[in-house]
Amino acid sequence: MFEIKWTTEAETLYFETLEYWINHNKSNAYALKIIEEVERKEKLLAHNPFIGAKIIGAKEEVRRVLVLENFSIHYRIQKKTIEIVSFWANKKDLSI
Repeated sequence: MFEIKWTTEAETLYFETLEYWINHNKSNAYALKIIEEVERKEKLLAHNPFIGAKIIGAKEEVRRVLVLENFSIHYRIQKKTIEIVSFWANKKDLSI
């Protein structure tokens, strides 16, 4: 089983996304749904690190998995660690 570690940049993007949705919806319900799905993906990645699609054009091997179709977790595999390098809102019209 792989250990999951978030980079500081990825954590910041993740928390900004949650904050955006809490403020946008005036409720934390959708943010909680995002958190639940991210936790589910982390567990899945810990056991199956190669399930994500390779990102073409990246300098080093980076993979991505979708979260609720609206977000992506970008990560790289390092020995026994999954390093999450970015949390991405797939829709560019979001002002996060």
